[in-house]
Amino acid sequence: MPMIVACLLLASCGSEMRRAEMKVQDQQLDTPVTVTVTSPPFDEAYAKTALAKGSSTIKGVVFHKIINGGKQAGRDAPILNFSQGSPISGVTVYLYPATEHVKEIVRLESENRSQRAWRKVQLKRFVGDPRIHKYALATKTDGNGLFEFTEMRPGNYLIYVENMLITSSGQETVPVGTRYETAGYVVSRHGVTDVPRLVVQTEEQHFRVKTEVGFNEIVNVPANNTVVKMEARMRPF
Repeated sequence: MPMIVACLLLASCGSEMRRAEMKVQDQQLDTPVTVTVTSPPFDEAYAKTALAKGSSTIKGVVFHKIINGGKQAGRDAPILNFSQGSPISGVTVYLYPATEHVKEIVRLESENRSQRAWRKVQLKRFVGDPRIHKYALATKTDGNGLFEFTEMRPGNYLIYVENMLITSSGQETVPVGTRYETAGYVVSRHGVTDVPRLVVQTEEQHFRVKTEVGFNEIVNVPANNTVVKMEARMRPF
């Protein structure tokens, strides 16, 4: 018997150790590491030309959606999600000429994000040539989440909104225990026997969840004197 107890204690300690180690590993993977992108090189001449005065306009709205009873901001529902979007006011929207250097950063970020959606991999923060920020435009959304960039030339541009936390809350029913109750009786020549039934006990609990969301997308201005409209839906990063 002492040997059995000792084995059980060792197994329990081992289990707790594994849980603690996995928690540390998850924290490390969720702490972003910086990766510097150097290839392809930044085309400064292209970026400068792209921001020369044009005659087109990019209009958009920044918003997010809450699903799963309020537990997740930005994620798509498993089936059609007809919930109304919530516009985000007062956030800064950035525009960058979509050089090959910028496109590579977007590709790497998208790849890292999609990998993390189905398995635990390291969260990465990709940093490009610092001259990128020299050739950028910025504006803020109004009270309805609307923004616009005017006097744009034909070409491709990255529209970027920095990551932010969306707080959602709600009520949910959660199990808190179980109990047996009598579901009926069986009568036999030996007497009356209760038929038990297992009942799950539940209660309503309030939850409050924070979800980090952001947006980046390359938009095309096809020609002069055009208005390009877009929807910038913030999604988890």
